[in-house]
Amino acid sequence: MKTNLKLFSKIISFVIFLALIFSICASATGIYTVQSGDSLWKISRSYNTTVANLKEINSLTSDNLSIGQKLLLAPAIKYIVKSGDSLWYISRANNTTVTAIKDYNNLASDILQIGQVLYIPTKNVVTPSKPSPVLYWPSVTYIVKAGDSLSSVAVKYSTTVANVMKYNYMRKGEWLNEGQKIAINGYAPRNYAVMPNESAAPLRVGKLVDWFLDGKYLIKRNDIFLITDVKTGLQLQVKMLGGLNHSDVETLTTSDSQIMKTLFPVWNWAPRPVVIFHNGINFAASLSGMPHSYDTITNGIAGHFDLYLLGSTSHGTASAVYLQQHRDCIMVATGLK
Repeated sequence: MKTNLKLFSKIISFVIFLALIFSICASATGIYTVQSGDSLWKISRSYNTTVANLKEINSLTSDNLSIGQKLLLAPAIKYIVKSGDSLWYISRANNTTVTAIKDYNNLASDILQIGQVLYIPTKNVVTPSKPSPVLYWPSVTYIVKAGDSLSSVAVKYSTTVANVMKYNYMRKGEWLNEGQKIAINGYAPRNYAVMPNESAAPLRVGKLVDWFLDGKYLIKRNDIFLITDVKTGLQLQVKMLGGLNHSDVETLTTSDSQIMKTLFPVWNWAPRPVVIFHNGINFAASLSGMPHSYDTITNGIAGHFDLYLLGSTSHGTASAVYLQQHRDCIMVATGLK
């Protein structure tokens, strides 16, 4: 009997030991839902982290918690699923793995919904070295005409749709724009001045990114991203409609529209310095306050807005003063002016 009790006691001790080892060795990861009786100290002890770390990751200014509140347990980037996304594409774009994203977000399947919020873990993510810049257009290029498609261009030059997309940094679901210059037998010029995951959070200063040599490959049609106004710190989400020479965006919700109206009490073309935060990159940018032309979202504003990066130009004939205003705002957004 004593032998059985000793054996049972040893088994219980071993189980407790394993549990303690797992608790100590397991890194805090994923999203935690606050429960009754929780405190930051209790949660930090349970997930082998610190109160200071939890407050920093979640931008908390006090120790107060609410039941049902979601807390990130490790650094992560907020990502909103858009049309054409897959876990594989998102993982590749953010230098992580499908498994890491599923584990962090507690996903049971690979099925995603447009508008779904994901958190992309940044801890232990290895950012690859930047590719070498592509300095020149290849020997064969093409100016897209009305009615052209990826398949018709591929047939015209006896190549494949996959090659056209690859050489022009296109993602699944994209299409060509009339007047667009594309590369046929090699890569289009690109600086690679910035890479995904350079920043874990939105800032009020951004990187100087050339629209034609990087920007248009990093923010694209249907992307949803955050804009921070440099002067006030106000933030709003926008959806990119497209744009050959600059980014055309519309506010995502009526709440975002209200922030836009706060920034521009009277609609006008004079822009403001802003910073775009998307896929872990902060871009110095300039946002005008005149809604115009088409839109796709019912958000309390008819039309869309112009958003410029370094080197952006107008779609039509814009005054030199207007273009210079955008350039000045972009420099302010870098913190260099």
